[in-house]
Amino acid sequence: MRALAPEPLTAEGFAPFGAVIEADPASAIGINAGFTTRFHALAEVAVEGGAPILSIFRGRPRPLLIDMLERHPFGSQAFVPLGGRPWLAVCAETPGAPLRAFLARGDQGAQYAAGVWHFPLLTLAAQDFLVVDRAVPERNVELADLAEPAEVVLDA
Repeated sequence: MRALAPEPLTAEGFAPFGAVIEADPASAIGINAGFTTRFHALAEVAVEGGAPILSIFRGRPRPLLIDMLERHPFGSQAFVPLGGRPWLAVCAETPGAPLRAFLARGDQGAQYAAGVWHFPLLTLAAQDFLVVDRAVPERNVELADLAEPAEVVLDA
């Protein structure tokens, strides 16, 4: 089995797969008489048909075995942790391409672009996530088993 070492989640590294969602000072706008800072337009919701929706996913730690990938061909999917704990985003260009694992801080979210292959929610500690994705009656997920699974290995 392959060992997969996660890299820090950065906008540059994650760009082939989507957008990093974090309080970027370059997007800061003072509002509400200066009592609030808005970090504006950190990601755009992409949906083909249907409507963008907000959900809460309650994640629990699971084995760090990456044996399959999924993708949502008709809309983006964003995950923002609400518990402030680190989590992992694992992606690949195709199910046979090299995997990339990103270690997200507890104050970083990630938005997978429509059609991006990724592993399901992979949190390192139980926590809730705000999820922005597409609501439609038809199924919007494709699954692929990996010929060669990998295990994410975190530094001790």
